[in-house]
Amino acid sequence: MAARRSTVLLVTLAAVLVAAAAVLRFVVAPNATKLPADADQTVHYSGRATVLDSEALRNGDTAHALVSDVPVTADRRVRVVSTHGGTAVLEDTMTVRVGEQTLPSSKTYAVDRESRRGTSPPAGTTVEPSLGALTSAFPPDAARDDSYTYYDATTRSIVPVRFTGRAEREDRAVNVYEIEVSAPVKDPEVLKPLPAALPKRLLAALVPSLGSDARARLTPGAIAALPDPVPLAYTGRSTLVAQIDRQTGIAVDQKVDREIVATTTVAGEPTALLPVSALSFAVTPKSVRDLGDTAASAGLLLTLLTDVAPLVLAVVALVLLLLPFRPRRRRSPDAPALRTTAPESGRPVG
Repeated sequence: MAARRSTVLLVTLAAVLVAAAAVLRFVVAPNATKLPADADQTVHYSGRATVLDSEALRNGDTAHALVSDVPVTADRRVRVVSTHGGTAVLEDTMTVRVGEQTLPSSKTYAVDRESRRGTSPPAGTTVEPSLGALTSAFPPDAARDDSYTYYDATTRSIVPVRFTGRAEREDRAVNVYEIEVSAPVKDPEVLKPLPAALPKRLLAALVPSLGSDARARLTPGAIAALPDPVPLAYTGRSTLVAQIDRQTGIAVDQKVDREIVATTTVAGEPTALLPVSALSFAVTPKSVRDLGDTAASAGLLLTLLTDVAPLVLAVVALVLLLLPFRPRRRRSPDAPALRTTAPESGRPVG
């Protein structure tokens, strides 16, 4: 009877452990890959820039209108401001410092907490139109193909993401993705400080410093035919290369080349004139190390929840199930039988 109770207890314990392993593997681990409600990450960048000196341009000093090789730093903070079931509202703030200028920008996105793609926002929340596209983060265990798209806030366009290969960064396996953008600038924050038109005399003075295509089109006759002032439009061009931790989706390193080019129409053809800003920057070495450490810690937790803990629980459960069937020790046939002697008679009992 005691042996039967022991067997029932072992089987019950084994069933509990198997259930716990299943909960860890199929409930807790997937939840751990969701974008946390308290996610808050700051990344630092540094590089060089070419910028338009608006004051020099207004004064007709076209020789110094573009200032090159200016140091640039940037701080980017991405944080979850609220969650609504499977949707997270992200605030993506970027502060760029070019020389003595500070250029802040802030965007709000609604993203699916699992896929990290743009989704419908909660009622009453205004977000960027990034439906179906990545914005501020890749998902864990991201696909190693060209299936993603990316939303560019400057041009408000959605463009393909190209998977270019695998690499290693900070002792972590990473996927490398490349994003290229070339589209009209539509962000009001970017357009606000840019001139909507340029006096014809300034355009004529700029011609010698323009590219070969613009110089060929902007002949004296073509310039004479343009309205005064000459209307301007702007094109945003950028290339982003991101090294994404394969397990956690954390961007361990990034390099960004971004420029805004002033354009006009000459004889019915769009013509690029000159960049009003050109930035080239990458994640600082210290931020790369910090991001690598963050990815390693998050990866260890995911490995424990997904693989190690469920496996240990399953092995212990198996051991408990096998215990009732373990071979019992048998008495050796040569060993003398144990006898008990009655004190009165001196004869064995039993």
